[in-house]
Amino acid sequence: MIIENIYRFDILLAERHMLKYEELKAKDLIKHAIIIEPSKTLYDVRSMMIRYNISRVIIAKDKKPLGIITEKDIARFLYKEVPNRRLNEVSVDEIMSTDLIKVEQQTNLDICVRMMLEKEISSIVVVDEGELNGIITKSDMVEAYARHYPSKLKVDQYMTKKVITVAPDENLHMILLLMSDNQISRVIVTRDHKPIGIVTGHDLLPVSILFGTGVWIGLSPSRYWTSQEELVARRRIQRFIPAGIKAIFLAGDMMKYDPITIAKDADLIEAAQLMTNNRISGLPVVESNSESLAGIITKTDIVKGIASYSN
Repeated sequence: MIIENIYRFDILLAERHMLKYEELKAKDLIKHAIIIEPSKTLYDVRSMMIRYNISRVIIAKDKKPLGIITEKDIARFLYKEVPNRRLNEVSVDEIMSTDLIKVEQQTNLDICVRMMLEKEISSIVVVDEGELNGIITKSDMVEAYARHYPSKLKVDQYMTKKVITVAPDENLHMILLLMSDNQISRVIVTRDHKPIGIVTGHDLLPVSILFGTGVWIGLSPSRYWTSQEELVARRRIQRFIPAGIKAIFLAGDMMKYDPITIAKDADLIEAAQLMTNNRISGLPVVESNSESLAGIITKTDIVKGIASYSN
């Protein structure tokens, strides 16, 4: 369904004139970072993401940022890695990314945007003399775009036409595989070429505790964990054949129904407003006359739109 833009443009225009987009700096977008100590486990990270409805956690100690874990990292770990341990036995420092991109508060926003796109990351850590001060995410940039940038870009200029889709009866194994192989955070669930749902990395967090980091063999009560060597050998031969709990859960069990969509001829600012207002990171793009799936627009695409203003 296409949700009509309910924003009052007169209010938004007034807000935009309060601060010109050329003047934006890191300090204008910075948000409080949710942190966790490196001694914690993957279960703690998962629980914190669900509790605060966030997609990333900063690992820090004594106010020093050490790394970051995102939903995508967890999904990738749960699919590719198969240690014989549960989530509360996997330490944070095993899967966190330590290659943090840091900026000072006075860094211009256009520099932050270029860094984010060049490094292919979704957040930048803001520091003050080496100590953690906060974080800037793509969501913050999308909100800034909706508030401060002039209207001149269209959705179809920046949307991705190739969309990874699944049927409602597709299993969790395949969804994890598609996300991992394509390095994406969401898949669109379709029926008759129309989007009926969406599954994101965040939707997978509640069920992750059920299968831990291993794969069940068969569906009988005599299940056991495979070894790394056994799994690698099996996936080389039967990569697309699921097992256990990953076969039981289907897209229809986890997806958000009736996703918010946007027409491909809509203004990019409208897409940014919908993402900000509904706290979502991607919108299926549909044909204006048929509502058939035409592409997808994500926060990354909005950030690319922001970058075009400094070119």
